[in-house]
Amino acid sequence: MKQITILLFVFAFNTFVHAQSIPNGDFEHWTNFHFLEPNQWLTSNVETIHKNEWITVVPVQGVSAQGHGVRMMTDGENGRVMPGYVSNTGGDPIEGQGGVPYHDRPTYLTGHMRYHTLYNDTALILVTFKKQGLIINQHIFKIHGEQTAWHPFEYLLAVNETPDSVIFAAVSSNVLNEQVMQTGSYLDLDGLAFTGRFVTEQMPNSDFDLWDSRDLHHAQGWRVEGLEMDWTDETPYGERAVWMSSYSDMDGHVHASGVRTGDMNESGDWFGGLPYSELLDTLTGYYKYIADGEDAGLLSLEMLSGLVSLGGAYYQFYPTENWTYFEIPLHLFQEPDTLRLQLSSTSYPFDEALDGSTLFIDNLQLSSQPLLIQSSMSQGLKPAYPNPAVALIHVPLPEGFKGDVLLTMYNEAGASVKQMNFHQSGSLLRVPLDDIPSGQYIYEIQGSQWLYSGKFTKR
Repeated sequence: MKQITILLFVFAFNTFVHAQSIPNGDFEHWTNFHFLEPNQWLTSNVETIHKNEWITVVPVQGVSAQGHGVRMMTDGENGRVMPGYVSNTGGDPIEGQGGVPYHDRPTYLTGHMRYHTLYNDTALILVTFKKQGLIINQHIFKIHGEQTAWHPFEYLLAVNETPDSVIFAAVSSNVLNEQVMQTGSYLDLDGLAFTGRFVTEQMPNSDFDLWDSRDLHHAQGWRVEGLEMDWTDETPYGERAVWMSSYSDMDGHVHASGVRTGDMNESGDWFGGLPYSELLDTLTGYYKYIADGEDAGLLSLEMLSGLVSLGGAYYQFYPTENWTYFEIPLHLFQEPDTLRLQLSSTSYPFDEALDGSTLFIDNLQLSSQPLLIQSSMSQGLKPAYPNPAVALIHVPLPEGFKGDVLLTMYNEAGASVKQMNFHQSGSLLRVPLDDIPSGQYIYEIQGSQWLYSGKFTKR
């Protein structure tokens, strides 16, 4: 069973006003980014494209005119700074998560580099050797200043025993001290190699000559966390919906993927969001959730006034293979100014998180201003009449419409009070009102490819 926790608030006030819609809540609008990724490496590109539409890792001409190197760049705006990085594994390299097989004991890390770090910023190179999942040696090398031509480097490594895996990561800014990170810093690397007596094993594509072409779909109006998110054309309405999936790293740690309004800073604080000033509303949408075990998807909602939270909602999605309608009533007693919304493939805490758990979402909207799934089909529809109504109301449909229609009515509190299914062969619904009390209502009509809403009063 779906679980809803609604947090209610402190100041008594009652009104019915018009809500702002959720930008791209039907997930019909996407931007495609075409970029290159170094083969056998993970980079910051997926993260920085989804969060800020920036590409922060690119190929450059290498030491050899016929070869390539890799450039990591720090980008940012409005106080938000995001460095570029490459890593040979998923997870947090500083915490020693992940790694690739490696069984030599090198004495040096060698290669060529170029760099430009601004002010007190420093680029970083991290090399961690592990055995049976534990760190046996970790090295962090700092690069500061400016070197515009390729030059060789040699860093001493102290590897006390033969490892079974290695983590390599490089980043264009000092992620260990976020206050010094500067937009414009960069680090170029080429020809990485482990050297030493009897050392033969190297990391795959350590010369960065091999690059893969990639395309990434970004949902307009949303920020993305995690690596597994894209659109699907398997939808209940319209042409596209969104899916997000949990995934595991080399050490078996499961990471959630998700989308949100607003941003998270490096400390995990949520800021920004959507302008919002409603007291009574209902958030609705459709979902599917595919998971083995006890995992659950998440919808988290928070409303604020200034920087003060007025409360929110926490909604869990449990497994279902069919598109399923959901609604969350929202009831505030103090006017907010901001709404923040987050969707995730796995709920907090992550104790029951499973690799592959996938949440599908479509048609996410506020009932007081529903989305127009295909506005061209619903434009020009006349409002329901008579208004005010007494015992019967007529709801116009698109001219010549034939097919199934779902009608839902919401009261001033945003709660659903009436729902009817019609198999319609004409352009007018006749809806009896005997079973609802006097008051103001919103009606919502849904066809197979469109959705439309309006208001009326019953006397």
